[in-house]
This record gives sequence, C-alpha cells and structure tokens, in this order.
Amino acid sequence: MKRALTLLTTMLLAAPAALLADNAGGSLSADAIQQLRTESAQRCDAFFRKQSGQPFAPAPIIKDWNHRGDFTRHYVQSVLLFASRAFYLNEQLAEANRALSEMCQYHLDRPQTLLEIHSFPEALRYLAQLAQFYGPEGTRAKGRLSPETYRVMLTTMWEWAKVKSKMAACVVDESHTWTITDSENHHANHFASCLAVTTFLARVPEYRDRLFDDGHTARQHSAAWTAYLREYLSERGRKGMTVEIESPSYASGTLSAVYWLYELSDDPVLKHRASDYITLYWALWAQQQIDGIEGGAKARCYPDSAKHGESFVSRAAWYALGVGSSQFVHLSMLPFVTSSWKIPDVVMDLALDVKGRGSYEVIERRPGLAQPGAEKRKGMSQIAPDGGGLVRYTYCTPEFVMGSLLCAARPASDWTSISSQNRWYGVIFRGAMNARIYPYCETDHSSYNQQWAVQHKGTLIAQKLKTSQHADGLRVWISEAGLTAPREEGGWFFTEAAGAWAAVRVISGDTKLIPPAKPAKKKKVLPKATTSDDGDTLDSRASGWVLQCSDAFSSVIIEAATKADYPTREAFRKAILALPVKTEGGRLTYTGLGGDRFIFFTDQTELPRVNDQPVNLAPTRVYDSPFVQSDWKSGVVTIQKGARKHVLNFNE
Repeated sequence: MKRALTLLTTMLLAAPAALLADNAGGSLSADAIQQLRTESAQRCDAFFRKQSGQPFAPAPIIKDWNHRGDFTRHYVQSVLLFASRAFYLNEQLAEANRALSEMCQYHLDRPQTLLEIHSFPEALRYLAQLAQFYGPEGTRAKGRLSPETYRVMLTTMWEWAKVKSKMAACVVDESHTWTITDSENHHANHFASCLAVTTFLARVPEYRDRLFDDGHTARQHSAAWTAYLREYLSERGRKGMTVEIESPSYASGTLSAVYWLYELSDDPVLKHRASDYITLYWALWAQQQIDGIEGGAKARCYPDSAKHGESFVSRAAWYALGVGSSQFVHLSMLPFVTSSWKIPDVVMDLALDVKGRGSYEVIERRPGLAQPGAEKRKGMSQIAPDGGGLVRYTYCTPEFVMGSLLCAARPASDWTSISSQNRWYGVIFRGAMNARIYPYCETDHSSYNQQWAVQHKGTLIAQKLKTSQHADGLRVWISEAGLTAPREEGGWFFTEAAGAWAAVRVISGDTKLIPPAKPAKKKKVLPKATTSDDGDTLDSRASGWVLQCSDAFSSVIIEAATKADYPTREAFRKAILALPVKTEGGRLTYTGLGGDRFIFFTDQTELPRVNDQPVNLAPTRVYDSPFVQSDWKSGVVTIQKGARKHVLNFNE
C-alpha cells in the first residue's frame, strides 16, 4: 500500500509541469518556474522513497567474462543504488554498510575485476560521493557509513587509483584534450573517477602523501586532473561540445561525468566551468526537443535505439523538468537526482515553452574529424583540435523537429569512429514518444560513415555514402506510433502526425512498403555482459513501416510541414505532388516545399547546394539559434529567451 501511494504521488508530480508547458505559448512566469523547481525536488526525493524498505537484492555476477575477470557492473550498480537510497533515507544502514563492504572486498580480492573498464570504474566516483556525503565528516549526514565500511572504501579507492590514475594522462599538450582513450563516454567515466577519488584521498591524512604507481601523490594527481579538466571543459564550450552527439546510450555518461566534477571538485574554477558545461548541454538539448524527446542528428545511435525517443537523457529530463521518460530508477540517474546544481530559469523556460519558441533553425559546429597525420592507435581517438567539416543542422517547430549532419562525402578514415558510427538523421513529431521518420542502412549493429545529407528547414535529402562501412540495404523507417499508415501516390508516401504532415520519396529503384511486425512478448532474461556504458538497454519494442529500397544508393527526400501551414490533407498533398524533381548527370535538382532549390550531387563529387550556394561547413558561430549563440572559439555563450538571459564564459 505504501509503495502504491508513493508511486501515485510520483506520477502526479509531473502533471502541473506538463500543464504549464502545454498552456504556455509564451515565457513561463517566475511563479511557474518556482513551481517547477518544487516539483523537481519532489520527483528526486521520490526516486528514493518509492523503494523505501525493500530488501537488498544483488544483481548477478558473470564469472570469467571474456578472460577479463568477472563482469560485475550490474552487481555493483545494485549495491550502490541500494546503499545510496538507504543512506539518503537513513534506513537499513547495517544492510547497506554490509553490502558496500562485501562489494569492495570482492573487488579487492580480484584485482583484474577491480581494474576492468566495463565493470568497476564507474563505482569509484559513487564511493567518493558516499564517503563525502555520509562519512565521518559527511557533508549531508555524518557517520551513516560505519567506520569499517569507510575504511574498506578508502582502501578500494586507493588500490584502483594508484594504478589507473596517471599523471601522463592529464597533460594538456598540443591536442588540447582532444586525444581521448577508448570512447568519449569511457574517457569521461575515467577522468570523473580519477578526479573524484584523488581529490577525496588528498583530504585524508593517511593517503594524501602516498605514492601512486607513477611516483606522484594524491594531491599531485588531484591538481593535475583539475588543470586538465579546466581545459577539457573550456575546449568543449568553445568548439562544439561532444563527439558522440546525443547518443541515446552514451551521451548521458559524459554529461553525468561533468555533474560529478561539479559536485566533488574542490576547485572553484573547475566547478564554474562544469556548471557552464552542464547549462550549455541542457540549453542545446532544450531547444531541439518536444516533450522531453530530442530531435536533431545523433551519433552512435544503434539500430534499436534509432526507433524510439527514449534515452538516458530523456529519463534524466523527467526528474529535472517533468518531461521525457518518467520514473526510471537506475544508478545512472543518481548524479542527476542528488546534484546540488540547478538548471537556470532561462533553460527551463526554453525547454517547456515549446509553443512560445515558434519555428527556427539551429546550427552547431561539431567535432569529429580525425587529427590529420595522427598515428592510428587502438583504443584511442585523436580528434582534430580545431574541428571543422561537420555541422549539425536542425529545424524546430512546435509540431516536429528535423535534423541532419552536414558534411562532405569524405572517406570513413577521415573521421574518428565515435563520430561516424551509426549517425542518425530524420524527423520526430509531437504526439508520441516514438513518432519519427528516418532513412538508414541495414547493419547488424554498427555502421560507419553511413550517409550524408543536405537540409533546409523542413526538407531533408539523404543518401548512402559510397565510402560507408558495414552499411547494407537502404531503408526508411516510418513509425507506427504517432503516424498514420503511409499511402503512396505519385511516387510519394504520405503520412500524418498530430500536428504535422510528412511525405517521403525514394528517387531511384523500386520501393516496397513492409508493414509493422507484430511485437514479440518480452522475456525476462539475465542481463547480458555488453559494453554499453550504462549497462542497461533501452526498450526496443517500437514498431513501424519500412520502405525497402532496391537501389542502395538512391537519394531519399523527406518533407515535413505543420498543419498550421497546410490546414488540410489535400492542400499538403497537392503541394507535394507539384514539387519539381529532376535527376541527370550525377545530380538531383529539386525545389522543396519551402521554396528552396537544392542541387544534391548523387555522384558524391561536390558539396550539396541550397539556393545555388554550397553548404557552409565552417560557420562563424559554433552555436547559432534565436536562443543560444556563440562565436567559434570565443568561449562566451549567450542563452536568451524573452527577457531572460544567461551568459556563460569558458575562459574565466
């Protein structure tokens, strides 16, 4: 009964915020913002209270995983989530202390498992946070950690950090932090744990002057990581933020790492830059989403994730804003629900006032090119420090968001893998979380340099690249959620959303419409030992129609328009069927619904042109929209909506 009442309360907490967003049509009032903050705090509190009193149930451990020690990630997550809840609520303290001690000792007894990148590194910053919050000098409650548990946690942090934290890894050299190990989110996971643990150990007399394996102390490591991460965050703010652009699985890993920097660092400059980074991330996200579901192009968006709108960031957005994917209780949410960082008023307004934002373009320069001439090394991405070559273009309306990545038809080797892997272009619609249309190439899991595109406002043209890797047949996904069944006429497939129309045309070859498959019943299985950083998969049960294209290199046109622009289906249909399409000599010439003239070089020899101008891959602004603006490399970002204004400075 207690759990049911808590769940009902949690569900109701989102309602007022949703009403504010739906009825706004203009900037949110100060009272509305305060109400949203109150509701956010209540949702974060409910994150813990909804499972109050439940006994600890450890997740299974997979023994001898790929000869890399035991796979313990899910077990570790279950312990840390239970312990965090117990200490927050001041209940089941003995059980929580015992679970933490046993987890730490398990890894101390198995050094290979302790150091395994996919199992334990994530835990280190949680251990540092628990020690900081609830240890002998706890900043939130002193002494909830028992002395015995506190000591074994310190030993665990030391045994991991003395091996894994290396001064050589936090040197700001000619790469200016753009050489990263493993992947972007793994790198962030590593540096967040290094900073958290070395900073905490530097406060403990017993550990602060001990020598790590590289001959330096915790205090020296903490200072070096602090200097490195100041530069890391400054570079991202000045030059385009993340490489794994809005990856549904991985983007939250990098974002949450910066939350840890803000929460656990002693350095005021690093905390300030971490705050600015988090603010900028949410501002860029806010202006390109509807109801907490982000549109716009993405990277590292795996085939199942591509079909639906849920992501780890959308789950975090629910706790902060009351939109997105609700009530996800998982360790990955802990940085968001426990942080003292608060989202600025202007960003809350930008996120929730979808109608008031109107229709607009968003242009972002994004990093992703490999450093020219750099030696290819396994497990390392050497990103060109001055970026270039990749522009994220998004067109936003209250009814749909369409986005693509603009680039030249380069070979795959020009890009870092984490940039070119599983890029997603397409359009999402208001009305259903999974409502979307997008072109893609079939792949078993990962493709690279799959496609290129040109877009202006609600017109998108895409094509499979000849230099793509692991990309097979061309397809177009039209979701069953939020869209009507496609109807073919004059070579176009028409569909309708709650407040928008859409049409798709495959230019060459035959096209077959495959109806949605009947959803299979979801079976309960033991968690797989994947390399996904969150260790938790997104729901892949989305269904939709698939346009199966016989010509893998055909260009695909997607048109979307609001019902405010075309009040009737017939008006939209007539406008689409009247559009001129011409193909000859390795080029597609097309005039879109908005009146823009496109020349798309299907032989992939030249940059696409819009209104006779080649697409600009080096705009003067790194972020450019009516709401977020910054000149390239300036480090000064202005976020503004109506009378609200917030200025970030990554140089201070």
